[in-house]
Amino acid sequence: MTALVLTGSKAARGIAVGNARLLEGGDFEVPEYSVPSDQVSAEIDRYRQAVLDARITLKAMQDNIQGPLAHEVQEFLDAHLLMLEDATLAEGPLEFIRSRSINAEWALKMTREQLLDAFSAMEDDYFKARADDVNQVVGRIMGALVNKVTALDMDALTDRIVVAFELEPAQMGHMAERGCLGFISETGGPLSHAAIIARSLGLPYIAGIKGARQMINEGALLIVDGDRGFVLIQPDAERLSRYTEKQADLRRKANSLVRLRGLNCQSKDLIKVRLWANGEHEADLRLARQNGAVGVGLYRTEFLFLEHGKEPSEDQQYEDYRKAVLALEGLPLTMRTLDIGADKKLPLGQNPNEANPALGLRGIRLSLTLQDSFRTQLRAILRAAAHGPVRLLLPMLGQLSDVHRVKAMLAECQYDLESQGVVCGKNLLLGGMIEVPAAAIIAPQLARELDFLSIGTNDLTQYTLAVDRCNEELEDWYNPLHPAVLQLIAQTIDAGKACGKPVSLCGEMAGESRYTRLLLALGLQDFSMHPRVLLEVHEAISLCEIKKLERMKDEVLFGEHEDILGLLAD
Repeated sequence: MTALVLTGSKAARGIAVGNARLLEGGDFEVPEYSVPSDQVSAEIDRYRQAVLDARITLKAMQDNIQGPLAHEVQEFLDAHLLMLEDATLAEGPLEFIRSRSINAEWALKMTREQLLDAFSAMEDDYFKARADDVNQVVGRIMGALVNKVTALDMDALTDRIVVAFELEPAQMGHMAERGCLGFISETGGPLSHAAIIARSLGLPYIAGIKGARQMINEGALLIVDGDRGFVLIQPDAERLSRYTEKQADLRRKANSLVRLRGLNCQSKDLIKVRLWANGEHEADLRLARQNGAVGVGLYRTEFLFLEHGKEPSEDQQYEDYRKAVLALEGLPLTMRTLDIGADKKLPLGQNPNEANPALGLRGIRLSLTLQDSFRTQLRAILRAAAHGPVRLLLPMLGQLSDVHRVKAMLAECQYDLESQGVVCGKNLLLGGMIEVPAAAIIAPQLARELDFLSIGTNDLTQYTLAVDRCNEELEDWYNPLHPAVLQLIAQTIDAGKACGKPVSLCGEMAGESRYTRLLLALGLQDFSMHPRVLLEVHEAISLCEIKKLERMKDEVLFGEHEDILGLLAD
């Protein structure tokens, strides 16, 4: 009998073999009916009570959070509480109830559809992930309205794989503690809160499998392949044996990699390489320290903005950044300033009807346009830098004048803070993201003006090849191994070396060990990646002879080889 295969998004790596445990909830049957005019006021009160009940439930969950992921779950619950207080959900459905004389559930459904329509128009993965938060908060209010409980029996998860419409981050830690081996959901994606928690737990997760609970029966034997993004239902004995063997191999490999913790990363010919971590939550920072990162090479500050749904105050930003600095216990934190724009439609005062947003206000361009907001962020970062080493990273640089303007604003903010008697960090290292071809071409000039460079290969590939990396139909044309992309990477690394400035690479390529030898051949000595794959890349580097690889650089860049990775293999 052939096993049924379901494909979805690779939200968290790993392999799990276990029986399905179906989680109810998330897709309520919504009653739709008209309300007599004399009962509209009562219907409004019923909705307000449901919002209050949802808020009380979240507050109770906050009070009972325990375990190693408590801080991360707390952040997610805070974000959901903020959404409950936002006028869109708190008051939006009331307008539908008043104007159309309809029941609260129907009004909430219509509000949800409006919000999701807005999110679906955005191509950026960060904002698509926020649609999952809308679903979760709406689901909690709807549950209160229809009096439906969605809690999972947490005592029956040993050797189980949870299959859900959507996953609540606040529950996932408890599921793991009770023996859950992996997750499958009908909604979500690799940048959802649930995916972040799954990666922190080290459990495989496949997201976005529509109709998964209709195709998977309770107790069915499942194989979750988080590395390849699919689920096997009722696999045959041969496949089961093969995956059981693969699991054992992965466990042996993971156990063997632990030996690298605390060791300097160096190649077989004793050339040292610096491994940095990417992150945005405290669990990432803890794991970075544990796995021997020399610091955080990319801290995405936009996550704080996304979780608030608006611009956080200076004090809110300062507190978040301060915690991140302290969590690293003296290791440097590279904070990328706000990377919003293009299809990231967080309303910060920019034009919502920009004619060509993909080539419009994004990253540093938006920050320099909304200067009051930018000054707020710079002040918060300067204050946080008083607590430990901080490096400042500017996204989407394309011209030297932007660097000069940022330097002037940074000096102005520091002067203002010190004039007010506020302690702030001094002599912050200033770096720039190389994400567009223009920045790579003028990398020699940028390297002279900046303290370090960081290559973002995801966008560099996209803009060099004119290929939307979010468009599945263009997948065959999105190729980070294209000669033009590799030559721009190499030019940037060479520019940094010529000026004695470090150049890191923080795109997806850095965390893929299959690309390690290629990047070393191009001269890269600073890699930045998710901390969970750091030891894997560490091992790959330890098996390489860098000098030998560097001698193949010209052949890699200008030779006519269809299999570049094969060319560099031992």
